Amino acid sequence: MRLTALATHVPDGRIDAEQIIRDAGGTPSEARVFERLFGLGQVAGCSRLETRFDQFMRIMEDLEAQNAEAPPPDTLIHVRGLPMRDGVSGAVMPRLRREFSFLSQVQQKFDLDQTNCAGLIWALELARTLLRAGRARVVAVVAGDGHERLRLADRYVPGSTLMGDAFCGLLLMADRSAPADAGLHIGPISLACHPRFSFGYRGTSAQMGTFFAAHGQIVCKTLQELGFDWDCRSALLPHNVNRLAWHSFCAETGISADRVRLGLLPDIGHCYTVDPFLLLKQELINPTSSLNNDPTTSATLMSVGMGGYAAGCQVRAAAVPPYFPNLQRSGSHALSA
Repeated sequence: MRLTALATHVPDGRIDAEQIIRDAGGTPSEARVFERLFGLGQVAGCSRLETRFDQFMRIMEDLEAQNAEAPPPDTLIHVRGLPMRDGVSGAVMPRLRREFSFLSQVQQKFDLDQTNCAGLIWALELARTLLRAGRARVVAVVAGDGHERLRLADRYVPGSTLMGDAFCGLLLMADRSAPADAGLHIGPISLACHPRFSFGYRGTSAQMGTFFAAHGQIVCKTLQELGFDWDCRSALLPHNVNRLAWHSFCAETGISADRVRLGLLPDIGHCYTVDPFLLLKQELINPTSSLNNDPTTSATLMSVGMGGYAAGCQVRAAAVPPYFPNLQRSGSHALSA
């Protein structure tokens, strides 16, 4: 399967960690300790004047520009990590299909509302299944969550992370249908669910502590299933849960810390399902990255979600550098950092 277009958008707004933690009943000192320990000083936040439709409109415009020379999608997959009803402006996906001619040939739509942060990689497996079965020709995947109708406190996961807003879109097609030099090959995909953590967000403090402590073990199991190369210099593009979790993972496994890309974490927080794909865009626009220089090296995307869901995949360039027509190289922080 080939990734032929990648669009991302991070809103300009930022919300301080202290604001969020105080709204949840915490103290300024708790906020300072949280920031120092977990490396989260603020999160990205949508303007209250904009809706999820406005965010996805940007994604669709970017995908359409990148897809000018290819067939439009006939299948749409919508991924959410924070399932909730759309606002008074109506359901976002039907409106996008009505207003964007780019989506006029969509014949089938799927929703992945798993209430966890690994869902976008699960969507890749769904897309691969549809393409292999001949049920789809071009699959568009859109993902992203906003908190515009929730309290600031709802962004806080004590002892773990702060949730930010960001959005992503992908176009996928079978390798045999894509130009030889276009985009990225999607290689192995690993999906897992660990039932002992099925309590999800509703766990007790002790249960949640057990889940957070198992983060490294869950990541290792997924990487092993992918055949991850522990000794090379390829990038690991993780979910932005917090700095401590990934530094502990590096200490436990011996992997070099500079392979784990955490550059967005202090600025935008943990953006549900889209973190690894925001980081993938950064790799693509970095001329020194292995994706742009070494056709034999893969980048690994990794996410662990509430409820014990875990997912990972590997991507490598179809050509060096990979060809993405009209790839947006400026704009939001996520694209220019």
